[in-house]
Amino acid sequence: MTVAAAATMLFATENITAQETESEVAMTETEVQAPVQDGFEKIETSALPETVTNAVATDKAGSTVEEAYFNEELSVYKLMLKAEGAEAETAYINEEGKWVKIQ
Repeated sequence: MTVAAAATMLFATENITAQETESEVAMTETEVQAPVQDGFEKIETSALPETVTNAVATDKAGSTVEEAYFNEELSVYKLMLKAEGAEAETAYINEEGKWVKIQ
């Protein structure tokens, strides 16, 4: 009888340990975070101000804005531009439509 009780307790302890291990693994998998875009938050290209879209049309003729990001602290837009037959380009522009360099 004592042997049966000891065996039951042994199996119960192993089961609890296995459950703890499984929940630790599950927690580790959910802690993945998206990379930060250097303070720039993605926005819709349709949300770009007219001054920015006019500057792209004038200064980067033939290019289209594939993606746009905005840094509120700097008041600067990060644009991913693509022109037919050329490699993608990253450009930075302020709200006034003037191109800036970010370092």
